[in-house]
Amino acid sequence: MGQEIVFGVGALVLLTALIYGILQHRYRNKSAVRVGDEVVADRYRNDET
Repeated sequence: MGQEIVFGVGALVLLTALIYGILQHRYRNKSAVRVGDEVVADRYRNDET
């Protein structure tokens, strides 16, 4: 009986994490992603010189 409860709680935690990840990817802040990409590009340009 105890193992079923642990299994159920584990499945609920994994399902919650999956839903959270999907929502974060779908509704991400596009301007923040763009700024992050610019920072990475600047770092690569500075490393080449």
